[in-house]
Amino acid sequence: MGKTVFVERMVRITPQSENRSRIAGEINLHGRTVPVYQIRTLLGFPERKPRLSDVLIVTKTGTDCVALWVDETSGISTDTTLPLKDGSARPVEPVLQSVTITAEGLVIIRDLAGFLKNTNPEQIRALLHTRSIIPSEDTGEVGRVTKILAERAQKLSQPAARSRGIERIEVLKFRLAYQQYAIGMKYVREVVLTGGITPVPGTPEYISGICAIRGEIISLVDLRALFSISGRGLTDLNRVIVVTDGTMTFGILADYIIGITTIPASLPAVQTHVAPTGAIPYLLGVVDGIVVLDGAALLSDPRMLIDETSA
Repeated sequence: MGKTVFVERMVRITPQSENRSRIAGEINLHGRTVPVYQIRTLLGFPERKPRLSDVLIVTKTGTDCVALWVDETSGISTDTTLPLKDGSARPVEPVLQSVTITAEGLVIIRDLAGFLKNTNPEQIRALLHTRSIIPSEDTGEVGRVTKILAERAQKLSQPAARSRGIERIEVLKFRLAYQQYAIGMKYVREVVLTGGITPVPGTPEYISGICAIRGEIISLVDLRALFSISGRGLTDLNRVIVVTDGTMTFGILADYIIGITTIPASLPAVQTHVAPTGAIPYLLGVVDGIVVLDGAALLSDPRMLIDETSA
């Protein structure tokens, strides 16, 4: 695909100023007009109205900046080889040379610019071996959704804070027990769906167990237990953020992946009313209500690693 700049929550999409095919509309990104492509329609699925849970992946294709409108993001991987099961992919016609469709129905966009320009939705949909159920439209709160999307769009249109001399870092945002957290992308190896977890007797409460990811056995850390977050049983930990510093590697359980963004490298003092007390030793600070974790502190804590041979 192209180079991802960041992932943003859905905002209001305005009609395009020029008659350009395949484009769903436009957004104002810090004063810059960016075209929006609804990926579901480019894959042959029915078009629908924006939902609050939808996501915009802002990315570059050459010198152009575009926003890809998707239903959700489920993972992040630094693995560019993406080996295919059964050793092959589905046959690809010349018109589909910008994408690969695996036997499991995974659409891998190899050439984003070519995909956006030459995709054949009907042919791609025909090649997909699944027939996903398309949820019906939720029309009960149209007014509220429209208002929230407009507010988000207004915020996104504001000039970006790019003061000279202020260093910024790239972070992955995720939700945990209804609070937004972030960790530096330099520590994130990948994000995967939670698979089988094997409990390990005698380990601390914050170690949920171990699991195998790409053939590697890693421990899984439940930050809700580590940080002593109350009511932690109310949410569903269905994502594993694999973090590493090259020496230690383990997984952090998360409810939901929000996206990638940048924040100032120097953060204000931790706001104790926002961050859980148990999280203080592992924090860099808080910005815009986001609790920013210190990846180095987490990865240097030997308590996060357990001996899988005891399982």
